[in-house]
Amino acid sequence: MADGINFGNIPLGDHDADWFKVMAAASNSSLRVKAASVIGYFVRRRKEEYREIIQYTANKYGISFDECFNKLKNGESLGDPLDYFEVDPKMESKIENDSDIR
Repeated sequence: MADGINFGNIPLGDHDADWFKVMAAASNSSLRVKAASVIGYFVRRRKEEYREIIQYTANKYGISFDECFNKLKNGESLGDPLDYFEVDPKMESKIENDSDIR
């Protein structure tokens, strides 16, 4: 198993924080276990959607899917986009409007 990610404090509004605490307690889980469960669910649920975005981004920067994935994972620059890349406005909008991405 990977070392995991230390998120520190996650800024939640009072309403969401209260509900999250109650949901963890109601399921007899610690906040840490419940947070890991929620994040794992999010990743599984949206993985294919993000796979499409990562492939589009890789194509845009002229790199492989794996290279793009690893650069994003490690917080590295993707470099400059290809001059001749044909931008897909629908994908660009999807990336721009999804606060979960970048």
